[in-house]
Amino acid sequence: MNRSPAASVTVEAPCRADLAGGTLDIWPLGLLHPGALTVNAAIPVWVRLVVDFEAPEGEVRHAVNGACERRLVAVDTMTDLSAAIAFALCPSGGLRIRVMSQASVGSGLGGSSAYGVALARGILELTTGALADDRLVALVRDLEARVLSVPTGVQDHWAAIGGGVAAVHLEPGGERVERLEVDPLWVGRRLTVFDSGISHHSGMVNWQVIRRRLEGEAVTRDALDGIVGAAAGCRRCLLAGDEGGVGRAIALEWKHRRLLAPEVCPAELVAIETAATRAGASAFKACGAGGGGSVLLWHAAESRPAIVTALEAAAPNGRVVATGVASEGCRVV
Repeated sequence: MNRSPAASVTVEAPCRADLAGGTLDIWPLGLLHPGALTVNAAIPVWVRLVVDFEAPEGEVRHAVNGACERRLVAVDTMTDLSAAIAFALCPSGGLRIRVMSQASVGSGLGGSSAYGVALARGILELTTGALADDRLVALVRDLEARVLSVPTGVQDHWAAIGGGVAAVHLEPGGERVERLEVDPLWVGRRLTVFDSGISHHSGMVNWQVIRRRLEGEAVTRDALDGIVGAAAGCRRCLLAGDEGGVGRAIALEWKHRRLLAPEVCPAELVAIETAATRAGASAFKACGAGGGGSVLLWHAAESRPAIVTALEAAAPNGRVVATGVASEGCRVV
C-alpha cells in the first residue's frame, strides 16, 4: 500500500449495546438456529485513536492516554490485537498508535472490536488502502479470535462500522446487516446503559455456551431457540415503534439467556435488576455474555431519573455510561 501524505489520522468508532440475540453471532451458533439474528444499538461510548508513521520500520508503537509507548514487532501478532491488525494492513510497520479513549476492559460493550475497526480504518486511511466493510469485519474478527484463542462474533464490528440501530441476520454464506428504520432519538430516550462495576469474563461464558450447544445439550438448544424468538420480536416492535413490545422482547431474551449458564446472572446482578424494575424499568439484561460488566435498561422516557437513582444506590461502584444512540459509525475526524 502507498503511504498517504497526511501526517496523521484520527478515527472514532462507537461501541454497542445488544438488545437481543447476542451470542448467536458467534459462528456457527446462528446457523444452528434458522432465523437467528442479533439486534443492537450503537451507543455514544467512543473509541478514539490517532495513527501516524512516527515509528521505526518494522515496529509498531502503541500508547494509551499518554502512557509510555509499547514497542510491538511482528512476533507479537499472535498475542496482541494492535500488532495483529497493524502488521496485517501495513506489513512494513512504522506505525504509531495513540489511543485517546476507549471502553473500559470487561464492559461488555464490544470495546475491543470497536477498537479493531477504528484501528483498521485509520491504517487504511493513512496508507491510502481500501477494504470493503464485510472484509474488514472478517479480518478484525479473525485476528481477535487468533489473539484471544476463542471464537468471536460479528455484531460488535457492524455496530462500530455503521452506527444506529441494526439487526444482524445470521445466514448461511455470511451475515446480512439490516439498518432498522427507527428513530434513534426514540430509542435513545428509552435506553440506559449502566456499568454494574462487576468484572466479568465473556470468553469463558461464551465458550461454555458454544461447547454445550455443539454437544447437543437440550437446555442450551432450547434457550437459544428462545433467544432467537425474542430477538425477532424485538426487531418487529422496534420497527413498529412499540415501546411496550420492545420491553417485553428484551425481558424474554434475558429470561432465556439466564438459562445458558449460571455465571450469566450472579447474585450481584439480581440485586441491580430488582432495584431497576422496582424503579420502573420494563426490561433489564446484561450486555454481551453477561456475568457483570454493563447492563441495559429499557424504560419509559420519563422513568430514567428514578431508575438511575435506584441503580446508583444498588451498585455504588457503578455508573451510567450511555443514555442514547450513536447515529454515526466509524469516522475520520
